[in-house]
Formats: sequence, structure tokens, C-alpha cells
Amino acid sequence: MSTFTCCRAPKAVPDLSGNMSNMLKEKCKKWEQKYETVSDDLNFITFFQEMSPKIFAAIEIGSNAVRMIVGELRSSCRLCVLERWSAHLRLGDSVFESGEISEQLFQQLLQTIQGLLSKVHKYSDLKLSITATSAMRSAKNNAETAARIESIVGYPLKILSGTEECQCLADGVKSFLPPSMVLDYPLKQTFLADLGGGSLEISLLKSGKSPSCKNGDYQYSIDIGSLRLRKMVNPENELKSVITEKLLQLDEVLSANPQNRTNLILTGGNAKTFARLYPQVSANLRPENSSTVEAKNWLSMNWTEFECTEQIFQSQSEDEQIEQWKLRPQQTEVFNSALAVFRAIGSKLRTEQLCIPFFGLKESLLLSLVSVVTEKPMEDFTLVLIYGPPKKYKIGA
Repeated sequence: MSTFTCCRAPKAVPDLSGNMSNMLKEKCKKWEQKYETVSDDLNFITFFQEMSPKIFAAIEIGSNAVRMIVGELRSSCRLCVLERWSAHLRLGDSVFESGEISEQLFQQLLQTIQGLLSKVHKYSDLKLSITATSAMRSAKNNAETAARIESIVGYPLKILSGTEECQCLADGVKSFLPPSMVLDYPLKQTFLADLGGGSLEISLLKSGKSPSCKNGDYQYSIDIGSLRLRKMVNPENELKSVITEKLLQLDEVLSANPQNRTNLILTGGNAKTFARLYPQVSANLRPENSSTVEAKNWLSMNWTEFECTEQIFQSQSEDEQIEQWKLRPQQTEVFNSALAVFRAIGSKLRTEQLCIPFFGLKESLLLSLVSVVTEKPMEDFTLVLIYGPPKKYKIGA
């Protein structure tokens, strides 16, 4: 809700509008440049919207890291990202083994949240959300943990269910990518797959003319993540088994038109790492008729090109990836496992075209927060990203 209530000056007070205009002109050159009078309700409201932009921040407590994104609503529909932060706190490493959040881990999490909150104290009129995903979902003491954090930091902590995470991601991606990349894509079916440290979310964004499944009917969250795969004895075989078992519902969708190929959208940190490295790796591999498109906000390619590039990464050790691609050790620990998940999903879905947007859950959470506060749908907003690595928050610093 706007800080100011705007209305026309009553006819009985003819000088009120002029006096207010003069007062504002003295205080703000911007007003003098753009507006001639405040008697126009629309101009008056627009002026105060521009002079009092809202700041929004979303903190995502993932299994692999804790992240924060900060955005500024500079007009009624333009949301500009100001800052991105990341803290290397792997809740999943402990929770997926012990089944709970220990007191030591809780204190680290609390310190991380408080540290990130200190980075946004400079903003006035801040709207902020704190959300947790797979690792917190899996912890036996998650309700107690959420209540303790809220009582200390003053913000509620929402633990997303798998279905809620699917829906948030699907809504965010559909609002971020142009329709030509999702709903208007020539292929009959478009799927979204988001891989985190603890879970894999798959949604059907476009079902084409399949009579068995409408858009949005298929949303599934599976307890497969890059951190969980590291703990498996034979991750390749276990992955195939789990994918086959958990995605049985997909068989009905895919068998309706067995000749159809699909469009797959991948999100998550490992997907973005692949997209960032792909131009370097594939420079000498692309065929002349390559379908790869390197846009500012996403990367699009033929599935065959993904498979060729993925094999190159799988042939390298962690040390080789650190040296050649400048990846951090915590990235190389899970990168090849994530690529194996992508390959298994793409094969299952008979993927023909792949799209990787530079967009993920934290951006979806930010858009969702703005949507709730402004009471407008996500698709009304244009998200303007910033590029480069996020700022690092060091726990204990």
C-alpha cells in the first residue's frame, strides 16, 4: 500500500493544488522535469511511487547454501536486482545423515541469517521473506527450528513443501522467460526440472494436445539432489532406478504421443554453472548447423550438444575441473553428479531442445514476495538481473 493517499484538491480550495506543486518543485528537481501539475491523479500517484521505491529481499535456506537476493521495485512493474549474496552452509550434509538440525548447526544457520540481514539494514521500507527447502523439510526438528529462528530474527521462516517449491519455480520461470521459450515453443511438451542439493522438482509447463494431462497437472518433488547422490554407493545405477520408479506418472504423458520430442528447461546452481562454462567447452565442438542460442538471460541448445559437452566434464577429475574451469572445490564435489541427473531426466523425457535460464528458486521467491505485497500476478513484473558471481558471506566473519 502506498504511503500517500492521493486525491484531487476540492474546488472550494482552488490554490491547494498550486501550492503543493510549488512546494514539491522546490524539493525535487525530478518533479519539475517530468510533471507540470499535481492536479492529475495519475501523475501524482506515479510521482510518489517513483520517489518511494520499495525494496524486497528473499532469503533461501537451501540444502547446499543459504542465499539472499535483493530487488528494488522502481515502477509499477520493473523489479531490478540490486544485490545477491551466498553463504556456504550445507545443511544437507548433516541433516541427510542425522535426520535433524543439531544445536551447532542451528547456531551456524542463525549466524548466517543474522549476517545476511545486517546487509539489508541500510534499506528503508524493506519487505523480506525467509524460506527453506529440502534439508529443512527433512529435519525432524524443523518446526522447532523455524519457531526459534522467527523468535530471534523477527521474520517468519516458511518451509516449502515439495509441491509448493514446484509451483513457485514454475510460476517464476513462466513469468521470466518469453512465451516463445515456454508455452509457444514448437515442441508439444515443455518440462521444467530444478535440481538442488537435496531434491529434484519436475513440472509440466506445457502439455500440448495430450488428453491425459493438462498444463500444471504434473508436479513432482523427488528426494534426489547433488548432496544425496554423493552419499550413494553406486549413484549411477541408483539414479536410474529412482528416476524410473518415481516418474511412473510421466509414462502416461509421454506414451500419449510416443513420437513427440520435448523441450526441457533446467534450473539450479549446477545448471547455471554448466551454462556459464558451455561456451568455453564447446567452442571447437559445435557443428555448423548448431542450434545454440546464447542470450543474455538464458542459454538454449540441442540436446545432442548437451550430451557431447557433458561427456567432456564427466571425463575430468575434480582437480582437473578446478584447474581448467576455475571451479571451487565445493562446486566440483557435486557437479558431475548433477550432470548425470540432467542426462537421466533428458533421456527419460525424450528431450530435443534444452534451455537453461540464469534464474532459479531465489529469483522466483523474490517475484512471489513482490506479487503478494503488491497483490499483482508474477507475470506483471519484469525482472532485471545483475551478472557475475554473488557476494560471499563468510560464516564467522
